[in-house]
Amino acid sequence: MSFFHELDGTRVPIEILGRQPVLRCLVEGVEYTVEELPGADDGSCRLRVNGEDFRFWRVLEGGRIHLKLAGRTLSIQPEDPLSGAGGNSGGHELRAEMPGVVVALRCEPGIPVAAGEGLLVIESMKMQITLAAPRAGIIAAVHVEINETFQKGALLVALHPEEAS
Repeated sequence: MSFFHELDGTRVPIEILGRQPVLRCLVEGVEYTVEELPGADDGSCRLRVNGEDFRFWRVLEGGRIHLKLAGRTLSIQPEDPLSGAGGNSGGHELRAEMPGVVVALRCEPGIPVAAGEGLLVIESMKMQITLAAPRAGIIAAVHVEINETFQKGALLVALHPEEAS
């Protein structure tokens, strides 16, 4: 699976080569092996990348991720492969492009949401990912529950179609 992230204003291609027993990915032609380690008591996160341990802090702001790592602050805008954006749904559906499990729900039918607002948190590939609304609208239906597993292609959340102006 290939997708892109925007890192400090630069679009970076990422290809997932494998997920078990650790994440293997290709970033700009360089292969990396990534393993999540238990977090520290100070709220930091830890990863092992190609055998080297890294400690970092992360903050989620809508769909953007801010990381503090090795004295640098990085801002990443993922192009989310799990969202319905770019599909033929017209932004009405949030579908999964890989299997996972629902960790938290932050929406319910009938409530208005802003574009980029977090609708649910899933776990996939040993990472927790907040899935955001592809556009502003009103939640039509939530098709999953907390702790529910889903497969690739599953409909997770639907928005009411946009009204013609």
